[in-house]
Amino acid sequence: MTLPIHAIREQVLAAIKNNNRLVLTAPTGSGKTTQVPKFLLDAELSRPQIIILQPRRLAARLVAQRVAQELGTSLGDLVGFQTRHESKISAQTRIRFLTEGLFLRLIQAQPKLPGVGAVILDEFHERNLASDLSLALIKRLQEQFRPDLRLIVMSATLDTKEVAEYLACPTLETHGRAYPVDIRYLDKRPARKAVVGKMRTSRSGTIPVWELAADAARDILEEEEDGDILIFMPGAYEIRRTLEMLPHEDRNGNPLALFPLHSQLSPREQDAAVGPAKGRKIIVSTNVAETSITIEGIRHVIDSGLARINRFDPRRGLNALVIEPISRASADQRVGRAGRTAPGTATRLWTQADDRHRPAHSTPEIQRLDLADALLQIYAMDVGDPRKFPWLQPPTAAAVQQAEKTLINLGALESGAGSITATGRQMSHLPMHPRLSRMLVAAAERHCLRRACLWAALITERQILLPNTKHTFAEESPPGLRSDFIVLEHAIETARHLRFDPARCSSRGLNAVACREVEKTTHLFESAAGSANLRAHAREDDSLESIAKSLLVAFPDHLAVRLNQNNLAAALTNNRRGQLDPATIAQHVGILLPIEITEIGSGSASKTVLSLMTEMDTQWVTEVLANQIAHEQIIEFNADTKAVEMVERESFDGLTLSESAPRDPDPKLAAPILAEQIIRGALKLESWTEEVDQWIARSRCVAKWFPERRLINYSDEDMRLIIEEFCQGATRVKNIVDKPLLPFIKDALSWEDQQLIEKMAPERIQLPRGWRMKIHYDPAAAPKGRAKIQDLYGLEETPTIAAGRQKVLLEILGPNMRPLQLTEDLANFWRNLYPELRKQLSRRYPRHEWR
Repeated sequence: MTLPIHAIREQVLAAIKNNNRLVLTAPTGSGKTTQVPKFLLDAELSRPQIIILQPRRLAARLVAQRVAQELGTSLGDLVGFQTRHESKISAQTRIRFLTEGLFLRLIQAQPKLPGVGAVILDEFHERNLASDLSLALIKRLQEQFRPDLRLIVMSATLDTKEVAEYLACPTLETHGRAYPVDIRYLDKRPARKAVVGKMRTSRSGTIPVWELAADAARDILEEEEDGDILIFMPGAYEIRRTLEMLPHEDRNGNPLALFPLHSQLSPREQDAAVGPAKGRKIIVSTNVAETSITIEGIRHVIDSGLARINRFDPRRGLNALVIEPISRASADQRVGRAGRTAPGTATRLWTQADDRHRPAHSTPEIQRLDLADALLQIYAMDVGDPRKFPWLQPPTAAAVQQAEKTLINLGALESGAGSITATGRQMSHLPMHPRLSRMLVAAAERHCLRRACLWAALITERQILLPNTKHTFAEESPPGLRSDFIVLEHAIETARHLRFDPARCSSRGLNAVACREVEKTTHLFESAAGSANLRAHAREDDSLESIAKSLLVAFPDHLAVRLNQNNLAAALTNNRRGQLDPATIAQHVGILLPIEITEIGSGSASKTVLSLMTEMDTQWVTEVLANQIAHEQIIEFNADTKAVEMVERESFDGLTLSESAPRDPDPKLAAPILAEQIIRGALKLESWTEEVDQWIARSRCVAKWFPERRLINYSDEDMRLIIEEFCQGATRVKNIVDKPLLPFIKDALSWEDQQLIEKMAPERIQLPRGWRMKIHYDPAAAPKGRAKIQDLYGLEETPTIAAGRQKVLLEILGPNMRPLQLTEDLANFWRNLYPELRKQLSRRYPRHEWR
């Protein structure tokens, strides 16, 4: 069959002859993935080997099979492939399909790619972190050592301008799919009917996406349209639910062949899904079928519009897959699956209005993933300053800084030196996140490497237990220190005993496929560890202590401490709080290491749930984190006991690991703390009376009236020193609550200054008839005295203090002690106001004296 890519074959060859780089964009179904490697092979442009990078394992294997079939050769001979768990290559292999992660391991081991004539980066629009890193490394290799190396970047929906400018190379484009595709959307009317027939809309309520997909499939089957159906779902769970909802017969009663398709299936199951079938076929797939592969007979695509997107997962400190809406570019990729072998239809399970709000392209992984692994690879390959690495699209400085911090904490980088350590070099050879590679390095030192490989696989792969079955395996776990990993170990051993048979595993509450993947990944990690010169000990240490310490080396920032045995609250590092998963078997211990830290909910209703936990002994933590644990003597006020107490505390990153019983500190150290409580107003002294406040006010007034004397002003600092002296010798409130304070306040002044205050700001002044009038002082106002009018008889002028510098504001009271007048001019009061007041008051109070 002639494919659209054949129309530009000569242009492709001419471009790559004249320039060692090319950016090629061609629609899905145009044949670029299978045909371009053959173009290079036929033209003898890339001897001896052509490497094609694929973002997915399934695509690498299936495309290799297709190309081998077209060339009439056995897979593994002229055409081969390598993925994480499979490899079929030989010395005769000329066309070699690789996943991007494996290519990075290859170029790390063989920096000049000897024997490789060309590298093709396929489906580059996905912008995986590994593909971005691969592109930069190949570009550097061409410019410094291998100008003969040819590079082609290919995609159906690529923004060619940015990549072409980065590579300074030409671009080529071919137009038109192999066959046209009719795109359909959900209708946005409130009715439960949609333009695709009887398919329901979700306006009247949330309808599961698998129900919408099943309805769309029924519509296609009832219309008797020819061709098989491909349904895109985000994950294995959604695939299973969709398969449960689909009919098993078409409208004529003919049986339908229903197949799941995702990366967790065995090669045999995957081949069955994409191969020929008896009768009409419906495949329910993840986005593994989105690119590169052609499935014969597919004419109809039903798209959920969802995918699992790789993002940094702060709960584990690792990258993880989360379900999100896909971009318009990804949706177009999926449409192309329907137009590869015949005209087709594409049903999108969202409205046309929703489509306009989707992003045009997916966010590059470099903007949404943890960069620790990529940064470690750059350091390990010695390709210059990682901060100046020539990315197509550089990451943020904050992302690089966070990745470096992680690597420094793991011991992979020298702090401040910006250089990789010997441990870091070992870690860089392991195909996993640096946290897990650090765990394996530590486990090799502690003679528990094989067990660590299993634990790393359990962390990496999906959940192996079916819902609500954990307690069964927990009850069968051996006694001793507690860890959820021990439960999972027992579950994996059960799955092995059952030979990973799906039915038998399911009856025991196990996901057989997930268990098999854990087993494969464990073997992969063991093999990689051997290649990195990490050797398993002949007699492994099977104690929880050794493996737990190894785990702690990798996840120190996940440490948690149970706060109360009556609830599930726990404290975390960096002053965070969390709640233990009720299903954990390690919930009744003090110090824990949760691998998963999950934020649930939002706003005030959010909570942090801790799971996948292992019990930690304080001594283990002290040993592993010896250089990072703070040893402190904490002296602080205890509001409950009303005393200053001292405790000895060990903490890590704000998390208290151990604390001694409180005891009395040195009184010299307690005095400032008690003083602080008094100054803040948290502690009230019975001896802090109005007399104390007035002495301070009198002193401040005199300091204001006689600035030349330079008296202390009882500033905040003065008061702190005075109160600390007052508290000397005390550790408890009861030692000072009745202690006289005024002598300490006064003794802050010399004897001469005290006498000056007594003289210039007297507490009372004597009136002509013998009454000693109390004066109230306020530095912000005039001194004030209160007296009955009769007590003022014989006083003709306003009294003064401070050697006549300051008049006293008089509040003149009637016989009933209520104010009659407020004045600083007593003479004027007697002369102008008193005569009329006397007339009124004498009639009201005839028994009082009136002059």
